[in-house]
Amino acid sequence: MLAVSNLSVPVLFAIGLAIAMAVIAVLTWFFHDRKHEELEQWVQYGFSRETLRHALIYYRSMGISMLVFLVLFVVSCLMLQSDGAELFSDRDRRPVAGGPVSTTIFAFDLVLRGGFFDVMEHFDLSVTELSMNRKNRWFVWYCFVFRMYYGLTLIRIVFSFAYMWAKIHQAKRVTGVETGPPPNVK
Repeated sequence: MLAVSNLSVPVLFAIGLAIAMAVIAVLTWFFHDRKHEELEQWVQYGFSRETLRHALIYYRSMGISMLVFLVLFVVSCLMLQSDGAELFSDRDRRPVAGGPVSTTIFAFDLVLRGGFFDVMEHFDLSVTELSMNRKNRWFVWYCFVFRMYYGLTLIRIVFSFAYMWAKIHQAKRVTGVETGPPPNVK
């Protein structure tokens, strides 16, 4: 097992990534309102394709940042394993090593657990045979930060998008913009 006191490059990278995920999650959760209010003003000022384009660019940028953190987390896990850390265990709690594909699936499993919170835990659902090596406490905390980053960010995006979608449809209704195909006239 790798000791946390061994501050090698992979350990420092993991610490930096955990701090970055925590900071971005807090910024997304608490300071997301400023951009959200700006989008809402654009919708209230006048609905247009440009307004919708700005909203979609904003949500796409949040999605890209989530993808970047996923890739960085996988790279970090692979670096930690190459440094000698026993990160994963199998169903029988025996330490195993994960390759790039299995580590990516493990990270995706954490993303789903972050997005669905305790539903996957409660029903003991998983998309991978790998699990966290519970003997490696700092890795458990590292996975927790990763999982909470995704959970908080996904909740924020879903509620924000639903609210903006409702505002856009309300603006369409007020301005008389057709939302569906024209009725057939015979």
